[in-house]
Amino acid sequence: MPTEMASAPLLSNVQFTHAMLLAISPQLIVAFGIVLSLLLIAWKRSRRMLQGLTSAIFIVALIASVPLLFNSEIPVTILLKVDGYGVFAFMLVCFSGLMVTLLSGQLLQRNTEAHDEYYLLLQLVILGGGILVVSDHFASLFLGFELLSLALVGLVGFFREGKHAVETAFKYLILSATASSFMLLGIAFIYSQTGSLHFSLINTGVNSAGQAGVELTNAFHALGMLLFFAGMAFKLSLVPFHFWTPDVYQGAPTPVTMLMATVSKVAMFTVLMKCLFSQGVFVQSNMMQLVALVAVLSMVFGNVLALKQENLKRLLGYSSIAHMGYLLIVLLITSVQDINFAWQSALFYLSAYVLASLSIFMVMIFTTQDALLPGQNPQQAEDEVTIGSWQGLFWHNPMMAFLAILAVLSLAGIPLSMGFIAKFYLLTFASQAGLWWLIIALILGSGIGLFYYLRIIFSLFASPFPEQNAQQAAASSAESGQLPASGYFPWKGVLVTGFVFAGLVFGLYPDVLMQVINRLGELTEPLAVLSQTP
Repeated sequence: MPTEMASAPLLSNVQFTHAMLLAISPQLIVAFGIVLSLLLIAWKRSRRMLQGLTSAIFIVALIASVPLLFNSEIPVTILLKVDGYGVFAFMLVCFSGLMVTLLSGQLLQRNTEAHDEYYLLLQLVILGGGILVVSDHFASLFLGFELLSLALVGLVGFFREGKHAVETAFKYLILSATASSFMLLGIAFIYSQTGSLHFSLINTGVNSAGQAGVELTNAFHALGMLLFFAGMAFKLSLVPFHFWTPDVYQGAPTPVTMLMATVSKVAMFTVLMKCLFSQGVFVQSNMMQLVALVAVLSMVFGNVLALKQENLKRLLGYSSIAHMGYLLIVLLITSVQDINFAWQSALFYLSAYVLASLSIFMVMIFTTQDALLPGQNPQQAEDEVTIGSWQGLFWHNPMMAFLAILAVLSLAGIPLSMGFIAKFYLLTFASQAGLWWLIIALILGSGIGLFYYLRIIFSLFASPFPEQNAQQAAASSAESGQLPASGYFPWKGVLVTGFVFAGLVFGLYPDVLMQVINRLGELTEPLAVLSQTP
């Protein structure tokens, strides 16, 4: 297998230069933070100290990522390649991890057992996502995939007192292992035909083998890519691999659900784009029709199944299926020239989706914690949040309701919201590629989604529940000597105001963010392997 033999000297002469270490410094910071957290747990078990350390690690990693945004591509051995797109995706991952860290304090505060390992698992998830977004090799991809997946399994079932915690974690573990098996088998098929696991060399290997007269090479390669895509589709909650999503979203602690809705989606979609665009798979094969079918099914069924949901976490689970279906449009490139626009559209859409998801889960956490009665299990209360739970929120907490409205409008793609601009870029991309039936599916799915998104907004403005319920809760809390839940999070107002401001700015002035993403495209070199594709 000549391709693999050609890459052997690279492995035997690996030298880490200063530029390489600087390029992966954000990931190294998170890895060093994990070791530091282990030492802290061994020395003194303190949730507050570990929460502060985890927050500091993510902040430092974010700061270290900023200078790397506008650098040209930097290969780090044959396993990793750091470019502007990957760095931007890692910043989304790290920011999501920081928000989850800050919002997990209230949940841990109300549990009597020591839960220091929670933050350790959270750091492992971010490290796994950080490896994925800069992967340039199937080995590093699988390492990041497993690191993220196994840590998420631990977080999903972390609080055993939850009604469905153990069941949900077991279900997620089994299905995640199945997805890993599909992915590993697909990688094995690809390697058997190409002799390489490097993204940019796989397409070259297929072409060489095809020219040598091996008729089944492309068929086996297509089968390998199909199995690999099936494994990735599980993590992205794409139809027909979506069935786990609503159950796991509901059964997991709300901060963990937030983590799955943001970090997992951003990391998986970024590495999927890197892999497929490096190979030029959709430029030269018929697989694009299959992916287009999955996209349409996800757009339509995700929204249709969300219509009858009352539980907010289940509704958001089905909503995520539709949003990942929308994003699949950018994978259906028809020429090399479309790559930069595809990346820009995808990263802007992911930014809008992450901001809206973090906002709506933040509202869910704060409103649920504020309404808790003494002795009530916080996780069970969050699992049972319905659309009716937010009835009349606008009348007694306008700022929180305003944040929820901005998030819902963005998810729905209403004009003057960040989500509308993101969908506009997808429509522009699809029209340039001539994907008219996908445009119809996107518009149809968005129209269906309006029904359940508007139900949430109408509930916020509905007549509030009788005020005596809140008074009774406050009285019973005072009698028991416990502080209200809002007292545990003094920065709540700052966070909510910050997210409201960000939603307004990026919705009304999307060029602020799009100009940054456009500069990433200017500094990212075109992939040589695609320019050689017939």
